[in-house]
Amino acid sequence: MTSPTRPTPPPVYKGEQLRAIAMPLGGIGTGSVALCGDGSLRQWQLCNNVNHVAQVPHSFFAIRAQKEGGKAVSKALQSPALYDTEIPPVASSTDYLLPAAHQSLLRTVPGVKETEFIGEYPLAEVRYIDEELPVEVSLTAYSPFCPLDAEASGLPAVVFQFRVKNPSERPVNVQVAATLQNFVGWDGISPIADVDCAQYGGNQNHALRLRGLTAVVMENTQLPVNHPQNGSLCLTALQEGSLTTIGWDDLSTFWNAFQQGTVDRIARPISPTPDGKTLNGAVTASLRLEPSGENLVTFVLAWYFPNRYITWEQGYSGVDDPKSLFWQGNAYSKRFASATGVAEYVRDNFTQLDSVTRCFRDTFFNSTLPYPLLDTVSSQASIIRTPTCLWTEDGRFHAFEGCHGASTWQSAGGCCPMNCTHVYAYEMTLSALFPDLERSMRETELYHQLHATGYLPHRVVLPMYLPRAWERPIGGPEKPALDGLLSMVLKVYREHKRNPDAKWLERAWKRVKLAMEHVMSVHDSEGDGVIRGEQPNTYDISVFGPNTFMGTLYLAALRSAEEMAQLQGESDIAEQYRARFEQGSKNYDELLWKGEYWIQIYDPEKNPEQNYGQGCHSDHLFGQWWAHTLGLGYVLPKEHVRAALRSILKYNFRGNFVGHKQIPRVFVSDDEPGVVICSWPHGGRPEVPTLYSDEIWTGIEYEVAALCIFEGMIEEAVAILRAVRSRYDGARRSPWNDVECGDHYARAMSSWALMEAACGYRYDASTASLSIAPRIAGESFRAFFITATAWGSVSIECEERAVTVLLEAQWGNLELKSLTLSPTEMTQLVVWQDGAEIPYRLETTSEAMIIHFTYSAQVSVGGNLEVRLLL
Repeated sequence: MTSPTRPTPPPVYKGEQLRAIAMPLGGIGTGSVALCGDGSLRQWQLCNNVNHVAQVPHSFFAIRAQKEGGKAVSKALQSPALYDTEIPPVASSTDYLLPAAHQSLLRTVPGVKETEFIGEYPLAEVRYIDEELPVEVSLTAYSPFCPLDAEASGLPAVVFQFRVKNPSERPVNVQVAATLQNFVGWDGISPIADVDCAQYGGNQNHALRLRGLTAVVMENTQLPVNHPQNGSLCLTALQEGSLTTIGWDDLSTFWNAFQQGTVDRIARPISPTPDGKTLNGAVTASLRLEPSGENLVTFVLAWYFPNRYITWEQGYSGVDDPKSLFWQGNAYSKRFASATGVAEYVRDNFTQLDSVTRCFRDTFFNSTLPYPLLDTVSSQASIIRTPTCLWTEDGRFHAFEGCHGASTWQSAGGCCPMNCTHVYAYEMTLSALFPDLERSMRETELYHQLHATGYLPHRVVLPMYLPRAWERPIGGPEKPALDGLLSMVLKVYREHKRNPDAKWLERAWKRVKLAMEHVMSVHDSEGDGVIRGEQPNTYDISVFGPNTFMGTLYLAALRSAEEMAQLQGESDIAEQYRARFEQGSKNYDELLWKGEYWIQIYDPEKNPEQNYGQGCHSDHLFGQWWAHTLGLGYVLPKEHVRAALRSILKYNFRGNFVGHKQIPRVFVSDDEPGVVICSWPHGGRPEVPTLYSDEIWTGIEYEVAALCIFEGMIEEAVAILRAVRSRYDGARRSPWNDVECGDHYARAMSSWALMEAACGYRYDASTASLSIAPRIAGESFRAFFITATAWGSVSIECEERAVTVLLEAQWGNLELKSLTLSPTEMTQLVVWQDGAEIPYRLETTSEAMIIHFTYSAQVSVGGNLEVRLLL
């Protein structure tokens, strides 16, 4: 596997932009720890805890370097450059706050002068700058990541690889140390002071030397096997001859020993530790670098906390039993029995894990697409591997809306459990990168959540054997969210298109029909394609009366149900869906179109609150976004869709929010740009409008930007993305933490639609067909692609007398029966598979050129499919 060469270097975060940098590192459903702009590790959320400000002291990296004939220089690989400066408070965020433990560390030991940070998920890179050091040092950190391979991407481990270079003319002896506190037994919330915490006691470390692995293993001997905090840690050096410090509890003592090169001779504290105490451990690797030489030091932090229990309230379950521990477990505990087992797996598979992680990063960013788009799409993929998301022992994927923090009413815990259908109605990233996990969410909805009458509660009760949230108030909104039900129908169609197994849809189809029957009979009670009654939704309230926010979603659901009915051979039902769609499309447009955008009609006497009426709502084309993403065409007149989108840009996209009151929550500083959820440019704002109308949500901004791309408004789309990313540029907020109702908020995963829109991809695994029609392209186009079975890159090169389309797989195997391209006037078309010409049949229409391969084309790793059009 080879990584393509980048045409341009990535941006570098420096100075003030380092303040809020925090890239979460961890596997799917394993928890995460963040590598920050100063080089520190923060936000320790590895022991099934959700706490964005959780800190573990005495866990850092350090270097000792001595040039031959010179003095040894020792530094913590962490910079205090921004420690003595403050900025005004940033609403709804904590990423910019400096933990006291880091200030304390660098008051005791010297840190490097400066750092620089490069972050392109899933890799984080830190450069350490200090003229006192006789070597150049940088760090690359990641948790292994491979789209379509959830197991490789679900390891409870982080790799820290240091590159040390000797630029001088004399040899240099170098030691690089990694230290870690044994926090087994900690709940991830209680404060820790040095090695003191009320939950500590019984902590014990031991050294481990195996083939190619030197480690300190950390456990707790006092905890029962099934205790929520029981588990293990393994701090490992993949370096022969590394030294271990089995235990230390005084920072000055450890630092003095490190400076003298005697870290393996520190007197060990009492072990197991007494109540309230723990101990730290360290692993140190040594190098000798000749002049101009360089080498790598690789550490692995692995963890194992198998005992995940329900720790959140589920009042909507009807089970009021807070004292019972309801088991969920973690998927990784089915593969491993300890943190040591995880470390050994990483050691044994390191070459492949390292290669595929770097290859994905390089393939994704080696692109002609605008960098703000690439940054947006990749950064939000990190949400899948934060505490927002769970991958439980039974193999199911579950998720909170986000993580409690500064933007919510609690300081810790998962926010708004679980699998909230109306928030995940916007999520596109998981379905693209890990479709098998996404399907598990659909299966939970279809076979466990869907009521016998066809309605769908928008929150999942765990464990699955507890009562469902049927016929009980749920909260946020109180009644089952209609947008969640409609999006489930759309997502079933999406999951089918990403699944080579046609039987999956065949099994799901009866449940989809049940859902559609419910919507068409209960919500579309007049049978004219318009929903008029109560419509509970993602704004945590119910709107009433005809509106295109819910209406376009209904129309898109009808279209997707029509397509699925045809696939199941039920043309009569497909015709019913089609007829209702056409009627609804006509009626919504006639009822609500007012020349610039569609409004909402409601009865202010019956329903005086929580409606938007004459407002221009940024979400009122939600269903059209879905329809474009699934290739379902326009659900409302094309010219009106474009006019409405232009109105959203005109009235809701603002250069700043000075004078605008953001209520009830503030996500944007006054001097920052963004897209407000709703405005009333011509008056008519209700006294109590739809909740959150005055807020700014990144998930909606990405939706609007994708719509702009679908409609050919490229400059406008990029302007929105630049605006959002300027708010998340590291100075105030982390680029890898979009905040809404909680940190790492799931709605921001609407961002993947930007990729589909920009590249014009349409993929159908059931027919092994792929369409490529870039909307952002010049004479040269290159971008990442992913299907159900492979990922790699697509490039299009336009020359004076030829156009060349090249598909290269970097992982998996892509089978294609047909490839659709934009129509091109040509004299000849030739197709090569791995350099050999292959036969095909060409079908042309006014909108497309379809290449049907006589025998299925196969694109495997190292191979390619090349189409050359001679003009």
